[in-house]
Amino acid sequence: VSNHGEFMSNKKTNAFGKSDKEACEWVFLSAMLSFQDRIAKEGGNAVVNIRSYYKKNEIRSSTEFECGAGAIMAGVTFLGDVVTLEQ
Repeated sequence: VSNHGEFMSNKKTNAFGKSDKEACEWVFLSAMLSFQDRIAKEGGNAVVNIRSYYKKNEIRSSTEFECGAGAIMAGVTFLGDVVTLEQ
C-alpha cells in the first residue's frame, strides 16, 4: 500500500565468552528488533527487501548474512524497506 523509506539497522554486541555463531545470532536478533521499532515509528507494518550491508558489502540472501565477529565485539548491518502491506 505504501513505502515509508529505506532504513539501516547497524548493531553491535558483546562477543566476549561467546562463540562467533552465538554472537552473530544474538546481534542479528538485535538488528531485527531494531527494524520492528522502526516499523512502529514510521507507521508501517512490515520490513521487506532486507539485505546484509556489513561494511557496505551488500548480500541479498534469505538464509545468509555477513557478521563481523571478534574476541570482544560482533556486528551486523542490514538495509530494509519499511512498508505498509495490505491486510
